[in-house]
Amino acid sequence: MPPTTARGARIPSAAYLSTIMRVEEDQAAALPAVEYEAVFRAAPDGIVLVDAEGVIRDVNPAVGRMFGYEPDELVGQPVELLVPERSRGGHRGQRDAYIGHPRARPMGIGMELAGRRKDGGEFPVEISLSPIASDAATHVIAVVRDVTERNRLRAFGAGALRAAEEERQRIARELHDDTAQRLAALLVRLQLAMRAGRAADREAMLAEIRQGIEEAADSVRRIARNLRPPVLEEVGVVGAIRMHARSLREAYGIQIEVEASRPEPRLAADLELALYRIIQEALSNVVRHGRADSARVSFSTMDGVIEIGVADTGVGFDPDVVEREGRGLGLIGMRERARYTGGELDIDSAPGAGTRVRLRIPMEVARG
Repeated sequence: MPPTTARGARIPSAAYLSTIMRVEEDQAAALPAVEYEAVFRAAPDGIVLVDAEGVIRDVNPAVGRMFGYEPDELVGQPVELLVPERSRGGHRGQRDAYIGHPRARPMGIGMELAGRRKDGGEFPVEISLSPIASDAATHVIAVVRDVTERNRLRAFGAGALRAAEEERQRIARELHDDTAQRLAALLVRLQLAMRAGRAADREAMLAEIRQGIEEAADSVRRIARNLRPPVLEEVGVVGAIRMHARSLREAYGIQIEVEASRPEPRLAADLELALYRIIQEALSNVVRHGRADSARVSFSTMDGVIEIGVADTGVGFDPDVVEREGRGLGLIGMRERARYTGGELDIDSAPGAGTRVRLRIPMEVARG
């Protein structure tokens, strides 16, 4: 049951906190209980009040949202309910040791901690501890912060740096092993052509050199297109995706249908590039991981919202598992680009059920 007064009336959450907090006579008077209540309820981090026996005495609304419980379900339960089962035995010992020597412990001390939701799912957390000594007993205030998104961003940042370095190395190899080698060979052929005695031999060698130059130029253009497709500026994101789908069909044999209900409005260049990269990554996942023989890309504008979808009938996957295990840098990159566009990205997939990616962007955001 929630904490009550001697008459049985429920004490407001923050008021309960104030009943066990004391200030020295020379300190400023405490805030009224109603103001404590407002701060307690509005705090973005979870706040858990635990007694010396490890029993939860109170929680704020953020804890319920974070762990998937109604606050009343947690009051009176052991705090180990919020800890992964494999860690509960060790947690009890650590809790007893802390109560024996209570001290403030701030967040960000490098400890790898995890919380357990009501549905059994786990997520990374940071926890600060602050002991409160009252006349009756010692309580501990635990402030819990979900660091899932921060960890994802950190992984994405590290992955982005690796990807950028790998891309530089790939371009360097391609320029060195292909383009530079072609040009070096062409220089040799040109010197031989200049020394050729017969005009017919010289003309034949010059024709080969001309063809070699054309191939080297095509190679440079291909590298440039991969860095920033110029077709985006020429025909927009829909046309660029049509061309990309055609190249995937030619390279991998996968049928990709691109549908647009009507001519889509041209957007800002940086926004079109972000959309193109999101769709490109989604189609790359179809080719590399989906094992699908067909996919569909759709563009539509309705009720002031641009909606873009990429769907396939491949093997599917569990997005939460992939991202939690750090294997979803591409997915994280898609989400970050979607956030940059001001839109919302949904990834709906399950093993054996294919994958659907949907991006929705309000038109007023897209137009800036």
